[in-house]
Amino acid sequence: DNKKLCLMSGEIIQMSGKQNLIFEPEDLEVASPATVSRCGMIYMEPHQLGWQPLVQSYMNTLPDTISEENRKLITELFQWLVQPCLDFIRHECRLFVTTSPSHLVRSLMSLFT
Repeated sequence: DNKKLCLMSGEIIQMSGKQNLIFEPEDLEVASPATVSRCGMIYMEPHQLGWQPLVQSYMNTLPDTISEENRKLITELFQWLVQPCLDFIRHECRLFVTTSPSHLVRSLMSLFT
């Protein structure tokens, strides 16, 4: 690697050979292909994955005090209600700011945590 940090402003900062930079992004929605290639991972567009993996991940973060029966109920409610709600928002609502289904589902999950 050339040890150059390219900022969105167009400024390029040369790093010394002894410097390392480690960061953990929440997502790569606005990352350049060069940034993604340096991350050492495979990136998929959020619309390719859909919202279901977010729910699966969310279910793994729930406290152990929630019973298996309640976990199953929560999962079934997400599967039953989320897609019709997203369809309604897409077809029947006018949004001031365009929001992806993944962000809408993430906002829904944050209401419960």
